[in-house]
Amino acid sequence: MTPKMQKALAALLTQPTKEKAAAAAGITSKTLRSYLDDPEFQCEYRKAFDGLVRDATRKAQQTLDPAIAVLREIMENGDENGQVRVSAARSVLEYGLRLTEATDILSRLQELEAAMGGEHGQ
Repeated sequence: MTPKMQKALAALLTQPTKEKAAAAAGITSKTLRSYLDDPEFQCEYRKAFDGLVRDATRKAQQTLDPAIAVLREIMENGDENGQVRVSAARSVLEYGLRLTEATDILSRLQELEAAMGGEHGQ
């Protein structure tokens, strides 16, 4: 990739629109569109974007324990307003169920992939 393509890639990851990314990279929108049509550029963009998503996911995961602890503290605090306690309890239940569902789906997907891998290996 050329230096201009690398600059465009970085701009795509930090700017809210393609037009602003092109401007930040010092290229035209038409040039950016041609970069986005390039398979090598697309591959590099996907890798960079996936890295951003993984980093953001890790950061969000790191906040789960403290957030749940705060909600639990509010939920169990008898001096707290009842509506606030119910809201905290609802949040704990909602997110707990979502995490359980996601974990179950991931586990089932891994089992299916293992089973399909076994079939293809035979």
